[in-house]
Amino acid sequence: MLPEKLQRILAQLSSMPSIQVLTNKSNVYIVGGSIRDSFLDKPIKDLDIVVEGLTLEEIQKLLWPYGDVNEVGESFAVIKFKPKGWQGEALDIAIPRTDKKIGKGHKGFEVVTKDVTIIEDLKRRDFTINSIAVNIKSEEIIDPFNGVQDIKKKLIKATNPQAFIEDPLRMMRAIQFSARFNFDIDLTTKIQIAHNCMLLKEISGERILEELNKVLYNAGDTQLTLRLLYETDLDKGLFGKKFISNDFSEFSDLDPVSFYFILCTLGDKTPSEFYPIRLRGTAEITKALQTLEKSFDKLSGKDIKWNVFQMIRSSSLLVNAKVLPPKVKKVITQMKEGNIPMEIGSIPVNGDDVIEAGKDNLSGPQIGEILVKLYKDALDNKFDWHNREPALSYMNNIVQTFLTKS
Repeated sequence: MLPEKLQRILAQLSSMPSIQVLTNKSNVYIVGGSIRDSFLDKPIKDLDIVVEGLTLEEIQKLLWPYGDVNEVGESFAVIKFKPKGWQGEALDIAIPRTDKKIGKGHKGFEVVTKDVTIIEDLKRRDFTINSIAVNIKSEEIIDPFNGVQDIKKKLIKATNPQAFIEDPLRMMRAIQFSARFNFDIDLTTKIQIAHNCMLLKEISGERILEELNKVLYNAGDTQLTLRLLYETDLDKGLFGKKFISNDFSEFSDLDPVSFYFILCTLGDKTPSEFYPIRLRGTAEITKALQTLEKSFDKLSGKDIKWNVFQMIRSSSLLVNAKVLPPKVKKVITQMKEGNIPMEIGSIPVNGDDVIEAGKDNLSGPQIGEILVKLYKDALDNKFDWHNREPALSYMNNIVQTFLTKS
């Protein structure tokens, strides 16, 4: 029995003249992630369609009268088709293919499409849960590798033993799916990943980062991600050696900065170097990692509030970093609640006010010192820093003290 969500999609597609033209001349299938997500009752973002029995050129000619047709991908030969009146994402339409390994990495293969069947196309896919097709016209499920059963069993299983040799990125995808869907990885599949773990070196940092980010930005299990990297030896493939610890109990629900800080630390690498160089990560998170590394030794003692203030000033991403010590989180909570300043501008006076109060008798460094003292005292709530008049009065006292010393 097909999920209701999938039945609605099939009915919608079947009523479209463009799809009717294709189904009258060939077998047309929905394939892959949309079927998996419909069984999991998750949102379906895009639709992948495979047409068996026609060439890509024949498909293009048939579709041209019915919408926008664009061929993308030099190797994959996929048609992006936006039917007239279609409100969703463009449909991805392809013909059955198999992949012949000819080199390293996830692009190191040759695409073969001649006389390839839908069964052969499903066999070359990564996991059984993604190796399912549904005939749009007949609504027949094509499931030669028991993918529906594995969805129900919550199991990630490689479709064929060569899956990770053909595309080593699939090893990271196994981790990503497990962490996002709370699925187990089949034991044989785990063994296959461990056996091929060093092939991860062939994969670009951008692609590895993309899989990890899918976990982080889709409410995936960060603790499980780290544990699976360890259990499958992908930590060794990523860092060249095993994690320095196998205790991941404190690493649930990590934000991106904390996750990459801990991941790199477990791999015995400097986060602010490994993240941007190997993983090709963003400048924003790299900055946060650099700030965190420089700040950790300062996040204690009597100046903790000032050091936390300076840390957040350098990278606002650290406001929500779970990797921070409890004392620091307590200070940040006070900041969020408005009990102490969080950023420059929290106090309603500024450098121009200092200059005016000093009547041009203060140097640039002195103005900076006055503002630092003003904020440090505000962090200790020595005056009413929320309101301009009391803040201005307190600042004037500091200025007069500096002028007297001068």
